[in-house]
Amino acid sequence: MEGNVSCFSAVYRLLAILTGVLLVVLLSVVVMIRGASGSHRSGGPSFPPYAHHEAVTSLAASQNRFTCDLYTKLAEKKSGNLFYSPFSIMTALGMTYAGARGNTEQEMRSVMHLSDDKEVVHDAFMDVVSDMKIDAGDYELRTSNMAYVSNHLPLLSQYDKILKEKYQSTAKTVDFDASEEVRQEINAAVEKETNSRIKDLIPSGALNSLTRMVLVNAVYFKGLWAEQFDKADTYDREFWTSNTENVKVPMMYKKSKFRIFFDKDLGATVLAMDYQGSRLSMVFVLPDKRDGLAEVESKLATTDLSELHRKLREVEVEVSLPRFKLEETLDLVDTLSELTCLGSQAKTTCLSPKCFIKLSWK
Repeated sequence: MEGNVSCFSAVYRLLAILTGVLLVVLLSVVVMIRGASGSHRSGGPSFPPYAHHEAVTSLAASQNRFTCDLYTKLAEKKSGNLFYSPFSIMTALGMTYAGARGNTEQEMRSVMHLSDDKEVVHDAFMDVVSDMKIDAGDYELRTSNMAYVSNHLPLLSQYDKILKEKYQSTAKTVDFDASEEVRQEINAAVEKETNSRIKDLIPSGALNSLTRMVLVNAVYFKGLWAEQFDKADTYDREFWTSNTENVKVPMMYKKSKFRIFFDKDLGATVLAMDYQGSRLSMVFVLPDKRDGLAEVESKLATTDLSELHRKLREVEVEVSLPRFKLEETLDLVDTLSELTCLGSQAKTTCLSPKCFIKLSWK
């Protein structure tokens, strides 16, 4: 059984702990930073820098800040598990930003912490999206960007060109008066791109005749751990759901060399687990205190994730992780409106990311 992630560069939390494990975060920045710098783990594969090195580095920093901003907003509203894909959201918004002008353009640039040079931003997205489409033997990584535009809106040739060249996106004009047919078409496309992991992305009733645009970023990743767990080393252990309550769950165990850092300021341990043959890593942020989730979350809002990644050092460590699956759909219209992103356009734009992740032995 292999580890499956249908939304890469995701952020999620588990309101349950084992010996201080409260929060789990897969940092999207790791993918971009490692690729931009050409860095790699000790003994692991080496990757060349992106063609637009500085642009990708800048986009990684922007996504870090946007990830923290959005996470803080969502964490304030939601209890329990929180799971979303910053890269998917940023890519969809980047496609929107390509056609934005005036106040909307300024608001989106501010919210996403983007460079003033739109061409630089689009070049960075082009490099990352292109990199994700490269065939690799050790893992499967696919991304697909799709834009469905109302037939009541003229699709400018320049905008269509940017979507195709920079985001490798297909832009299709549709009739949202037949919203159910459009919904089924979009859901079928997403299900295909995610190897049937994400189904019914857009729920019934989400689209109507007033909808003007639907932007879709589908990402599918299936990979093997560089250091795999042995199924025989899986035991039922206590998994704490609060400071005083716990349940028994299957816990995987591995003793090996991993990149790790004990961050006193954050009050947490940061652990990176790499995937075979890829730029991808899963990064876990583990609060030192059993009831330290809220404190760590508040500090993450102002934490430089790039600097956190640079502090990781490879040492031998014993790791225990629960086997789990998560699937979640979020409606981001209200949250993005609070961040002043999209403005009035949010009411006529569908942005409801859905993510699936499965963490297992391999």
